[in-house]
Amino acid sequence: MASFVHTCDRCGTRMQVHERYFGRTLKCTGCRTEFVAEAREEDLAAPPPAAAAPRAPAREAGGPKWMLWLVLLLVPVIGFVLWLGRGGGPPETAFREQHAVGDVAALDTGTTRPVLVALDQESVAALVDMRTGAVQLGISGLMSNSESYLEVEAGTRARILAYANQDREAKVRLIEGPSADQEVWVPRRWLR
Repeated sequence: MASFVHTCDRCGTRMQVHERYFGRTLKCTGCRTEFVAEAREEDLAAPPPAAAAPRAPAREAGGPKWMLWLVLLLVPVIGFVLWLGRGGGPPETAFREQHAVGDVAALDTGTTRPVLVALDQESVAALVDMRTGAVQLGISGLMSNSESYLEVEAGTRARILAYANQDREAKVRLIEGPSADQEVWVPRRWLR
């Protein structure tokens, strides 16, 4: 709809008048002076300036610098994460599932061979230290000692009863298999 801006001759108030009021007598909103709504050349409303189309940002010849900074920051972070997960000592626990007392876990040494469990807390120390080489007995020597150790299938489920020696050893009750309901000791790292 066409319109014009009327400027009052008496008080200078500017008012926008739509074309449907052309030819009518109107009153100024500032001083209440009457005027006839007619479009004069100086009163015609100028159309709003056209908005300039947004310009695409100029690309640098060397590529985005933020990508370089991202790579420089990610390389050390990824290296640290890989270092934590490399195994051998406390950092290995950063990525391993931690079980609480009362949880059910599977006994697994990471191989398909049967899992050796200790019948008392003193005997499990040899299993815990075997990985570090502190024990001179081989696995076959431990397995032949039926008074202190028991062999169970890998993946046997057990309920965790307690942790000992800075959480290195766990007392568990076997839930399945021929030795079900027997309480034994295992290295914590064998709980999956």
